[in-house]
Amino acid sequence: MAPPRESDRDRASDPAPWFKIPNKQYICIEHPAKIQNVGRAVTTIGGERALAKLVQTNGESGLELRLRPEDPFQHPISSRTVPTNNVLLKISIPNRKRKRRAGKVPTNQSEDVSSMTGRCLSAEAQSIYDKLEGSNGNYRIEALGTINSTVRFRDIADFQYSTMQSQFAKKFKDNLLDCNYEKIKKFNLDPDESFEHVDLPPPPLFSKTVIPHLYNYHQNPAIKKAIIDGQATLLNLQAAPKTLTTMVQINATDIPTAPPENTPEISTMDDFTRSCVDRLKSLFAERPIWTRRALVNNFPAHLHPMIRFSMVHVAYMWRAGPWRDTCVSYGVDPRTDPKYRRYQSLFFQFEVDSCKKTRDNRSHFFDGKTLVKDGRCFQLCDITDPLLRNLIDRDKLRKTCHVRNYLFCSLVGELTFFSASGWLVSFRNNDQDQKYYA
Repeated sequence: MAPPRESDRDRASDPAPWFKIPNKQYICIEHPAKIQNVGRAVTTIGGERALAKLVQTNGESGLELRLRPEDPFQHPISSRTVPTNNVLLKISIPNRKRKRRAGKVPTNQSEDVSSMTGRCLSAEAQSIYDKLEGSNGNYRIEALGTINSTVRFRDIADFQYSTMQSQFAKKFKDNLLDCNYEKIKKFNLDPDESFEHVDLPPPPLFSKTVIPHLYNYHQNPAIKKAIIDGQATLLNLQAAPKTLTTMVQINATDIPTAPPENTPEISTMDDFTRSCVDRLKSLFAERPIWTRRALVNNFPAHLHPMIRFSMVHVAYMWRAGPWRDTCVSYGVDPRTDPKYRRYQSLFFQFEVDSCKKTRDNRSHFFDGKTLVKDGRCFQLCDITDPLLRNLIDRDKLRKTCHVRNYLFCSLVGELTFFSASGWLVSFRNNDQDQKYYA
């Protein structure tokens, strides 16, 4: 690196020049629009009266921006006054005449920036920086004062409702806004006007949100692009796998007799899924209706994750009714025969905090002594509590469908009992409006 020259050293040692700033304070207004007419811009912020009040209050009164000042029902944008520490500069650039062309009147290529009091530069005009560079240093800068407050319009604009075609708005503006007593007396409402198409002014406010929300939208990182069958598609790598198990409502006229058509063939699946399907078939051969927890308790641990995906090959499920949340073998309709009453499901509501969460393989049985937090659905055939067993076995049965009860006459409704350990347990029929066997 070459050492600095002597002239550079002398220039660096010279102190920076001092300039005097007059003791005058100004208020800066940042208008969000592209100003081409200063008078029109002043009208949009309230006119000279609003500016005078702004100066008297040192910017605290604020301004209201109306881009349609002729519409009295327009929702304005309120300003915010912030303290600043800026300097107002006046830049004067001498005029330079363009060379005359044949048949044209010579025009000024640039003009004194300080003289633009009634209008601003057009879009085709050069910027101030370009003019400063093109003047070859022949310009003058003068500090006029300091800007201690700046008025900004940063709030979100409210929803707008145009009243230009409204006859009521026109009458309201002509008679009431001028505060003329004679005009006010002439203002009246037509009593014969139909209420089907009432011409009313808009409300004073549509939205109370003035600050934009930071939603931070971004692409899901789990979404990846892929080519499937020659077509570009998006794949969600974190989406939960879908289960194709058919869910049946209690008022369904027909029940499934086979897996859905879009069910994959068993021969195309892996060994774990095939062994899980075989295990399910053997269990449903012993018993046509199971709860999911009872099936899990009869499966080896390494096949537990595959039960929900293999169920579609063997059984369907009830969404509501006396067999709610139970898995039923294809072709079996428990509503057709009272013998399936023993497989009905009951939901217990435990009113104790001492029950524990366990993975016992007999958690689907209810003996009245052991309570688990992750088990509240039990089938009647899995209830071994003597008190409940006595109520179930001796209750009278119905042969037809009842709209509120199960296959029993008086068992379901609301039961409160004490189990052998003295815990208070109650269970209710939460689907009384469904169509049950009872």
